[in-house]
This record gives sequence, structure tokens and C-alpha cells, in this order.
Amino acid sequence: MNRAGEPDTEFFEILWRATFRRAKRPVEGVLLSDEAATNLAGKIFENLLDRYRQRPTDAEFSAEAMEGAHDHARHNVSADRTSQSDPQLCHDPSDTRYEKNLDLDRLKKKGREGFSDREWNGLDPILRPFGFHTLLRKGLGNHDAEDVYLETFAELARERAKDGTAPIESIVVFEEVIPLFSKMVQFRAIDWRRKQSSLKNQPNTQSSYEDLTEREDGAMQFEDKSSNPDRDLGQLSFDEIYRQCGETLNEMEWHLVFTVYVSQSATMGELCADEDILLKLGLETNHSISKKRRILNEALEGALEKLQKCLIT
Repeated sequence: MNRAGEPDTEFFEILWRATFRRAKRPVEGVLLSDEAATNLAGKIFENLLDRYRQRPTDAEFSAEAMEGAHDHARHNVSADRTSQSDPQLCHDPSDTRYEKNLDLDRLKKKGREGFSDREWNGLDPILRPFGFHTLLRKGLGNHDAEDVYLETFAELARERAKDGTAPIESIVVFEEVIPLFSKMVQFRAIDWRRKQSSLKNQPNTQSSYEDLTEREDGAMQFEDKSSNPDRDLGQLSFDEIYRQCGETLNEMEWHLVFTVYVSQSATMGELCADEDILLKLGLETNHSISKKRRILNEALEGALEKLQKCLIT
């Protein structure tokens, strides 16, 4: 590493503390000991200093350290849980979202009939409250919410055609299943709203006059857009923006906008590690983190520009 370009002590101290905190709590619900987090942060710094002959930018160095802490901490916990047959190992005792972790190894166990281990019986009671909270908040009625929830739950175990893996296989520690499922159910809700909007735009598709005039979704098509021309665009909800600009962005662009700005369910670093995202952006997993971030930022900026033009015309 080029010592002339070595970052100053203050930079190292700040980044060290951030890396330690990330290693200690890589995801919500996982908590490593101070000793384990310190050792991991030390190894990450040693590896980074050995890897670069010439120091990269502070931003790239920081991103590599933080992502390394996130990835290695999760995989270390996963390996320890498997070796010790203890799904509760390193689970944060203050996490009260559910009673206890399920055995992720059993959830991932795939037989001839797919994922059929009895451990799946305990997954629905954990995910149902989170799924329905999201769906009801998105305006789906109880019956529609149940249908969308069940479809999303089934999708967790559905193998993707491109690689033969299911979403449940993408997580490393059980605590990640809630943010993963929440992201999935949010996009199911968006698809549901898009389909409903498409149906409303077709004649004679509503079941009754009441559906057109009394239901919130139905009444929207009679709204006079000029009735409040001075309304601040900043006051628009995501659902309103989506109703006005649904066809402006493609599925990938909506995914990025929703994940980063609405649900905030993934960091930029996590998106850069998502193989599906990389593939759709024309990137390879071996591309540098700086290139991944640059292309991802360009995609987000382009999507926001399209939304801005749509909303002001």
C-alpha cells in the first residue's frame, strides 16, 4: 500500500468504530460479542491494507470495510449456529419481534418435493403480522391481503428459473427473513395495485356503481387533477406518485426507488451485492464496488428524473 496516500489517524479511528458497530450488529436481531466484533474488524482492516497496493478513495475503502463486516459477521454466525446446532446463538436478547429463531438449516433443506421440513410450520406465525401490517397499510382489504400474503409466502420456497434457487436460500441468518419477506410483500402489493389500476381503466370491469363511486381506489379515477393545482409535489405519497406515474418507470426502476427511498429495506451496499440487481444493471459480481455504486446511482438518478418530468407535466 502506498504510504504517501495513507489515510490520517482520525479517518482510521472513525472507520474502525463504524466497522466494529457493523460487525457487532450486522442485521437487526443479531448481536456479536465485543470480542468477536473486535477480532472481525481487525481482520477486515488487515485484509484491506494487504489488498490495496495503492490506497483507493476514502469512500471506497469505507464501503469495502463496512460491507466486509456485514458479510463476514453474518456468515460467521451462520457457521457457528450450524456447528453448535443452536439457532439462537448470537440472537439479540432485546429483539422481541418474535419468540425465537427457527432453524434456518432446516428451512433451507430441500428434498424431492421441495422445502417440506416441519420447521416451515413455524414460519407463518412469525411472518403473518409483518405481512398484513404492510398490506393493510397499502390499502388492501382483508380478503385481498390474505391472497397477496399467501402468494408471497409461497414465493419464498419457489425456485427461480434462472438458477434453481428459492428466495429462502438467499438469506444467511434467520433474522434476515423478515426484511426479505417485507420487501417481497411490498412489491406484491405494488403489482396488485397496478393490476387494479389497469382494470379500472377498462370499461365495465368494476362490479358495481358503488365500486366506482364509494371505494377509495375506484373513486380516484373521477378525481379532478386541476382541483388543487398548487399542491406541493413533496406532499404526494408514494401510492399517489405510483398511480400517476405507473407506466413511467420499468419494473427494475420501481424496485430501486421503492427499496432505497420508500421502504429503505436495503442499503446501497446490500443492493450492490444483490446478484439479481447486478444482472439487470449489466454488472458482474467481480466488478469493483465503486463501479457498482456508480451504475446504481446513475440508474436511481435516471428514475427520479423520469418521475419529476411525469409529475410536473
